[in-house]
Amino acid sequence: MKAIKTFFDVTLLQAKPQDVPFSYSLLSITAITSIISYILALEPVGSEVTKVLGKQLSITPLAVAEHIFFAATVWMILRLRRHTERFVQMLTAMFGVSTIMQLVMWPVTGWLLQNQGTPGANLPAFLIFALRIWILIVYANIFKETLETRFGVGVLFTIASWIITSMLLLLVVDVITA
Repeated sequence: MKAIKTFFDVTLLQAKPQDVPFSYSLLSITAITSIISYILALEPVGSEVTKVLGKQLSITPLAVAEHIFFAATVWMILRLRRHTERFVQMLTAMFGVSTIMQLVMWPVTGWLLQNQGTPGANLPAFLIFALRIWILIVYANIFKETLETRFGVGVLFTIASWIITSMLLLLVVDVITA
């Protein structure tokens, strides 16, 4: 239960990734919960999101692949900066935060879809945008703390990791669906 509180504290910028327990088991649990919450968060819009390169794909393999590519990207960044010993705690923190944010986003996405095309969609759309900005801030802070760098560098690493992950995912999807 202490780990769950730590994930909330990291999400609220009140704890650092090094405050997360070093545990391969906890990393596995947070990876699985992040994948499940990712699937749940995309469930309301799944048919649109999983239409990649003009082909309909299953959301579960996409979620798993995205998490694997993200972990690999984080590993490479840590390796380049010579901080691979921090991988487990950093990724555990990121997957824990991801789970929390996706569970918060799940009902907001449903709310947005319920009001799609009406003025009532403005507030949930703004909330989703704000939650996306918040996760950028939290991930940037995790990179900042882990790499002992400035916040702006953390933002750049966060955006780079998202772009690289997306590119790898699209590449694999293109190869698989070809």
